Amino acid sequence: MTSPQLSLFRSLVREASKVDNYNFRSYAHRRVKAGFLANRNLQGEEATAAIVEGGKQLEMLKRQAILGQLYPSDRSVMESN
Repeated sequence: MTSPQLSLFRSLVREASKVDNYNFRSYAHRRVKAGFLANRNLQGEEATAAIVEGGKQLEMLKRQAILGQLYPSDRSVMESN
């Protein structure tokens, strides 16, 4: 993985962890991992286009995290100890 790819992956995972709802957070983690695994062999312009798309997804995930903080939901049974 190149430096921009690694940076994008870390940013996406970090933002996914900020999502309030357990189900959305788990989905975001799975989606980030699956997206990077599916696109790991891209080269050249395809890789550049995938990084640009990943940046758009990062912005969307940031908005979702903010909305989750503005309108918090009850804790899931999976989260309660």
